[in-house]
Amino acid sequence: MKVTRIILVCALLAAAKVLAATTTNVEAAEKPVAVATKMSSAKETKTAARKGDWKGKVVDEAGAPVAYANVAVLARADSSVVCGTVTEEDGTFYISTRETDGIMVIAMLGYKTQYCSPEDEEMLITLQDDTAMLEGATVEAKMPITTLTGEGMQTNIRGSVLENAGSAKDVLAKTPGMIQSQDGLEVIGKGAPVVYINGHKVSDSSELDRLQSNEIQSVEVITNPGAQYDATVRSVVRIKTIRRQGDGFSFSLNASDEQSLSWKKGNDPFGAFNANYRTGGVDIFAGINYGRYTQQQKSYLEKATFGNNLFENKGDLLSEFIGSNIYGNAGINWQIADDHFIGGKVEWGRKLSQNNRTVVNDNVFENGVEIDRLTTISEDSNGSAKPYNIGANVYYNGLVKGKFGIDINFDYYGSKDGTRSVSAETSEMTHDAAIESNSRGSSQMYAAKTVFSYPIWKGQLQFGTEETFSRRTDNYTIEGIELPASQAKVKEDNYAGFASYGCDIPKFGQLSAGIRYEHVRYSYEDAITPANNLQRKYSNWFPSASYSTRINTGKAGPIQLMVNYSAKTRRPGYANLSSAIHYNNRYIWQSGNAQLQPERSHDVSLMALWKFITLTVDYTRTDNAIMVWSSPYGDEGVVLVKPDNIKTPMRNMAVYLNFRPTIGPWTMNYTVGVQPQWLTINAPDPREESGVRQTKFNGKPIFFAQLFDTFKVKGGWQFEVGGALMTKGYTQNLYMKNVYFNLTAAIQKSFLKDGSLVLRLEGHDLAHTAHFDIDTDFGSHTIKQNNIFSSQLIKFSLRYNFNTAQSKYRGTGAGADEKTRM
Repeated sequence: MKVTRIILVCALLAAAKVLAATTTNVEAAEKPVAVATKMSSAKETKTAARKGDWKGKVVDEAGAPVAYANVAVLARADSSVVCGTVTEEDGTFYISTRETDGIMVIAMLGYKTQYCSPEDEEMLITLQDDTAMLEGATVEAKMPITTLTGEGMQTNIRGSVLENAGSAKDVLAKTPGMIQSQDGLEVIGKGAPVVYINGHKVSDSSELDRLQSNEIQSVEVITNPGAQYDATVRSVVRIKTIRRQGDGFSFSLNASDEQSLSWKKGNDPFGAFNANYRTGGVDIFAGINYGRYTQQQKSYLEKATFGNNLFENKGDLLSEFIGSNIYGNAGINWQIADDHFIGGKVEWGRKLSQNNRTVVNDNVFENGVEIDRLTTISEDSNGSAKPYNIGANVYYNGLVKGKFGIDINFDYYGSKDGTRSVSAETSEMTHDAAIESNSRGSSQMYAAKTVFSYPIWKGQLQFGTEETFSRRTDNYTIEGIELPASQAKVKEDNYAGFASYGCDIPKFGQLSAGIRYEHVRYSYEDAITPANNLQRKYSNWFPSASYSTRINTGKAGPIQLMVNYSAKTRRPGYANLSSAIHYNNRYIWQSGNAQLQPERSHDVSLMALWKFITLTVDYTRTDNAIMVWSSPYGDEGVVLVKPDNIKTPMRNMAVYLNFRPTIGPWTMNYTVGVQPQWLTINAPDPREESGVRQTKFNGKPIFFAQLFDTFKVKGGWQFEVGGALMTKGYTQNLYMKNVYFNLTAAIQKSFLKDGSLVLRLEGHDLAHTAHFDIDTDFGSHTIKQNNIFSSQLIKFSLRYNFNTAQSKYRGTGAGADEKTRM
């Protein structure tokens, strides 16, 4: 969609410069600073003398397109803003106006503001680099900082209160369309997104800790990923960083320490160092970071299992996790020519330590009579294994004759993991036991992706292929109980082809449609239990389409609208396909399910944006939904927990409003919404004559709100206070039976002339009410669980940037979903 935003900040600055540099506005127009030429004619520049549309393309001195540059038209008489827009991804712009004799202003961070007279035909405008970034200017604007794109919502971070919010994770938690859930950052109604930074896929979440908010230009939340993305990708977040100038050495240092207020051992230090050396068209970059991660959980559980006898378990659980990781990356990017880039990088990570200690006190009843008092102490660790992962990417990105785009990526990913689990069971009424299990696994993936693009008519055609080849081995042994071992191999090959076309029709809107075809061959082989062997083939089409437009409502301002449809799938992770039975304690066992089928979903969404208000409505129907299910295993009160496909369709909806007004130094960022769902499951229940009972997870939607207030004052100070709230309600096959509330606050101070040194103190879950209590009904088995987490904490962080220069790395990666599944 042609985004017709008028950026008052840049327009006002441009007008001020015109008045300062010349005695009259007319003189400024007659002596334009911009290097402006016609794209279709070599005639001399002349003032537009007709009604009509002004269009053209903005590029930098190397001829590369400049996206999201502000283009405004000023009246010659008084330099007032007449209309404006921003450039598209390819640098093009289009302005429909009745102004026939105005001054055109083009402005973009990192470039000198340019002025020129509009042309009758398409113009080519070259922006000149500006190594001196704007300092000390404060201009208030009422225009919204969030706009709709052809795929989702884009929020400009530069110049907003989110510019100093901390890390990229802090920014995303407060970006419209995103929400902080119990599982981490999610796109509302779509789950965890795939994140890209300047086209590079984020494979390690700590990269979002290393990227600081003041380095981010914009964040785009895509709720309808196109055909070029894997069919399992339901949402995408694209982060663009600020374009830095100049060659030489630069580095950034980020350090923090997080301490739980309810658990002394809950101390999480983190440190990251990233360096970049740029000379000419070559970037050499490297980075390393270390992190310690802890979590404590205290729970009270009540379980009931219905069979020939009624078994009840009542008791408490204490779980403490402490682990540490180290991560590094290095690579090179070479800009061979104006439109040709090649590069490569290597990423690696190692799990330095891992210890998860769990203590379960269990009182067991059979038909109301106590039969056991059991204490189970489990220790999970790396054992002798040294888990690691390594990834590599090589790419070429180019533009042939300024039109034909080529993007080629080759990826490799490998990992090894291992866990040693020791359980000591002490019973007051029956017998003691000692159980030890060991699991080892390794994964390898090779992937290639090629995307071609070419402008046709009023839009662009994209087409390409993606191939992914995955291999996984798992070995599992157990001693102290008679459970089978497992030696499994998984092979999966995925061949995909895709094509999409999007066009921008003036005064109508933007249309885009795409189709993706995937052919998957999957095999599962168990050397110990051949009966579990399985082979499958899938061939599926995944269409997507979107339409966006702009409705003018007169003085009330324009309304931007977008409607999307997409078909997606979700394939089970490799751990969920293993048939090995893992021993948790005497009454709870766990396994995967080699019979799992991929789930298929259809999604329709509507977005509307007016000034600082955004409305989103999203509806999804999912068939063969994958959910965790629990059922009796034998007649001794044991339950087996494993994933399974739900035979009935699951339907869910998300409706939410986002408000982002600014009043002086006070900025509000409020999101309120509701998530209803419709799910009825025919669950096995021996208490029913038919042996089946309907379990319903309907009628109680979850209402949620995220309310963040930010106050910016002089001297580099920033104060924040906010909260996230979720009410009781159903989510999948769980009932959240308490109100979740996370109260947060932060204080921040910037130092040095350029603000490159930032100190920040923040607190999370200050009221200690950010926890989830759940009930669930599996038909023949029910669970009630209350939880308290060590989430009440304070965090102190320091970050310093020296001559920061973001790498020009343009590798987009391939096989993104397979890395996640591994």
